[in-house]
Amino acid sequence: MARFHYVVLSRSKPGQEEEYESWYVDRHLEDVCRIDGVVSAKFYRTRLQKVYDLDAPDWSHITVYELEADDPQSVIDGILAVSGSDAMPLSDALDKTGMVQVIGEPVGSHG
Repeated sequence: MARFHYVVLSRSKPGQEEEYESWYVDRHLEDVCRIDGVVSAKFYRTRLQKVYDLDAPDWSHITVYELEADDPQSVIDGILAVSGSDAMPLSDALDKTGMVQVIGEPVGSHG
């Protein structure tokens, strides 16, 4: 099976940063990692954002999931199948406006 990275650029609603981080760290990462094909998850607070020639929102957080699958879309479909359910509740502090989700396939590395 191949390894992929699934990167999510997200943000909280104004004034709900603490609630958002708490939900993400204490609940959401574990819920996503229970999905078949999700190997690991790391959640980061954004420290710098530089955007070129694009009117992009200010993302407050970056999540990097490591996936293992023949087809990464099947893993994403597994996440979407339970997203918003009791198995993976969403937080009202999440602002999905402008959220970006990208799957990367390794091409090369150094170091």
